[in-house]
Amino acid sequence: MTSPDDGYCNPQVLVRLARAGGGQALDRLTRCYGDRLFKAGQRYCRTQAEAEDAVQDTWAWATEHLRDFRGDGSLEGWLVRIVATACRRQARGSKNAPHDADTELVSTDPSPADAFSARETGANLQAALLSLQETDRVIVLLAEIEDWTAREIAAELGLNEGAVRTRLSRARTRLRQALFLNDS
Repeated sequence: MTSPDDGYCNPQVLVRLARAGGGQALDRLTRCYGDRLFKAGQRYCRTQAEAEDAVQDTWAWATEHLRDFRGDGSLEGWLVRIVATACRRQARGSKNAPHDADTELVSTDPSPADAFSARETGANLQAALLSLQETDRVIVLLAEIEDWTAREIAAELGLNEGAVRTRLSRARTRLRQALFLNDS
């Protein structure tokens, strides 16, 4: 797999190739963003198989619509949104799928206490994230949610890698402290 820093995966070059369309663009996108899209599929879909299907659906859709990319955001973000949409479509489609008569129906819903605790934790996390400086919040989200490396974050934000690592470490500490204080 190639890295986004070796020139082959340069976002500006990929955007130009995407707008031009064709197999070369799709091949490079697959090599550059395939792992990221699969991780996004695992995050947004319920099962490994659904994640694989969502990524395949994304590549099929992208083959037809690469020229439609407007460039309002990052090409990678556009592809991740397509994966997330594919996962939501699968979830809606399987909701009404017939079940086997032999399948034992077991509720996977959390208990009311667990649901309340999860909502409370989510609200506390949101408040803690919003208390961070905007740059620190972006660094945390890119590192923790999008699984970007310090090098990728530094390139995106115009910082050096050391600054990204330091800010990420301090932001994580502030988040832990905020969550611990709210948990007591």
